[in-house]
Amino acid sequence: MTKILLDSDVVINILKKHSQTIEKLAKFDECDFYISPIVIAEIYAGIKPSEKEQVEKLFSYFKTVNIDNEVAIIAGKYANKFKKAFNGISLEDYMIAATAKYYNLPLWTYNKKHYPMKDILFV
Repeated sequence: MTKILLDSDVVINILKKHSQTIEKLAKFDECDFYISPIVIAEIYAGIKPSEKEQVEKLFSYFKTVNIDNEVAIIAGKYANKFKKAFNGISLEDYMIAATAKYYNLPLWTYNKKHYPMKDILFV
């Protein structure tokens, strides 16, 4: 079974029912989708109260990965390595990249420029 880590932009596109994302989502047969608590926080930071039920329903279809000290260390190393050459990458993006690396999950994102790491896989 294929396992994929979703970035915030993909989850937002699913919530907004963007056709390109929905079509790609439908092509994944027997796939487990994972999200980071970072993605959950980013989504909740931007929703309206009227969207809470829709968001919670969508999140129920995903598995959540745990982030711990090991993921944080990988994220810190990424930030240390890339922060000077790649301005604008947020700590959240480093944490999501570290999660993908730690769990060996390919990352589905539309913002590959936020992920210059060569040791993570992409969908």
